[in-house]
Amino acid sequence: MVNSSAKCPWPPKVMEARDRIGELGELALRRRLRVRVRKSKLFGFDVYCASGTIELLDTRRTGLGWADDVLGTLQSGSGPHGWLRHRRRAALALHRDALIGQGLLRHQPGRLLAGERHHPDPSARGSLIAHLRAVYDQRAPLDEHLLFLSDLVDSAGFAGELGLRLSWQQRKDRARGVGAVLAFAEDLRDTSTVLSGAVPNPRSSGE
Repeated sequence: MVNSSAKCPWPPKVMEARDRIGELGELALRRRLRVRVRKSKLFGFDVYCASGTIELLDTRRTGLGWADDVLGTLQSGSGPHGWLRHRRRAALALHRDALIGQGLLRHQPGRLLAGERHHPDPSARGSLIAHLRAVYDQRAPLDEHLLFLSDLVDSAGFAGELGLRLSWQQRKDRARGVGAVLAFAEDLRDTSTVLSGAVPNPRSSGE
C-alpha cells in the first residue's frame, strides 16, 4: 500500500479491487497460484486474448490468516474478474490487521464525526517509493516483487501521483518479455500483467 492520502482520489471499488488483486499477486509470488492465459504475438508484442483463469499450484496452509482464507476460497478455473466479484470487504480487514501487526500501517480510531482511518507508516512508505523510483529510473534492478508492484501501481492509477513513469522503451521491453523482465518466468510475467489489468480503470470508475 503506497497511498497515504486521507482523502483517497480513487473510487472505493478501485481501492478494493487493488487489494483483492494484491492478494492473488502475493500468492503468485509465493508460487501458490498462477494465471493461465491465451495470448498471441503481434509485431513481437504479447496480445492477451482473455483475462485468463486461475490455476492453484499449492493449497497447503501458509500460516498467514489472509492467505489461508484465500486459498480455502479460490477454485481453479475461476478468473481474476470473478474473484473481484466474490471477495468481500472482510479481506481488507485481514490485510489491515496484518500490516498493523508488522508496524507498516497505523490505525487512527474514529471520532464523533469521522470514521476510523488507516495510514501507511511514513518511513516504510517513503522507502518503498524511493525504491520504485530507482527501478523506474533504471538505477536499481527489477525483481519479481517490484514487477508485480509496478504493474499494480500503473493499473491502480498511482504512478502519476507518485511521479513514476516508464519510458516507451521500458514499456516495449515489458510487452515483448525482454530487457529487465527477460530473467523472469513467462508464466510469472503473464500473471502479473493479467492481474494488474483486472483492476478497474480509476478514471472511468467514479461513484
